[in-house]
Amino acid sequence: MTPDQPHTSFVTSIIEEQAPQEVLQLGLGDFDLTLSVCRALRALDNSALTLLTPNLLQHSEFLKETRKRNVETVMDLVELNRTPADEVLPDFYFQNRTINLAIINEVGPFDQALVAIYYVDKMLVSRGTLILNNADTPVMRKLCRYLVTEREYTLQRTLGGVKNGSALTRLLRRQLNKVPRVVKNTVNTLINPDLLMLDDDPELQGSVIVLTRRAEDGEIDMDFDTLLESIMSE
Repeated sequence: MTPDQPHTSFVTSIIEEQAPQEVLQLGLGDFDLTLSVCRALRALDNSALTLLTPNLLQHSEFLKETRKRNVETVMDLVELNRTPADEVLPDFYFQNRTINLAIINEVGPFDQALVAIYYVDKMLVSRGTLILNNADTPVMRKLCRYLVTEREYTLQRTLGGVKNGSALTRLLRRQLNKVPRVVKNTVNTLINPDLLMLDDDPELQGSVIVLTRRAEDGEIDMDFDTLLESIMSE
């Protein structure tokens, strides 16, 4: 992928619009995308990128490509950390670190994905932005659905999504998401919950999905066991 590909332009345009100061990226993903993200951040004042490369292969690839393309000066705003997200993010959280924008390229095995998304949600500021790459994979679809239904994230935009769909179905989903859990459970016993699944919603389909974290008006406590139970039951 080259820097002028739609995927890269899509992500960097969000950075240019929102001018985030603290950006967290999980997984190297495509190096050209990472390079473009760094260039977009470099054009801003006091912006930085924390890049988690969860294995030696990704870490070595990043260093190799940086030297090969002679872009060390562009990458000087990167805090590179070769540690799996589920191991290092708890440390970041207890250090009271916050982020304005998170880019999730990959989350590894399912159990690691749960831990990663738990702490990303904890550190993301009110109305912060979460960019999910590879959002059409099964794990990402489940995480996206959970964030929208249980964590009250809202959709900003998508890349490569379907444009049509049932307006009535979308309306029912949104209304169901607003009711108390006891009411939601009752509805699910009367209606096939598959009819209301968000990964069938055209608005939440695409290779890249961009979500906005809820406003900080009364923090919702997300219990990790509840997160695991909710996703595993789907």
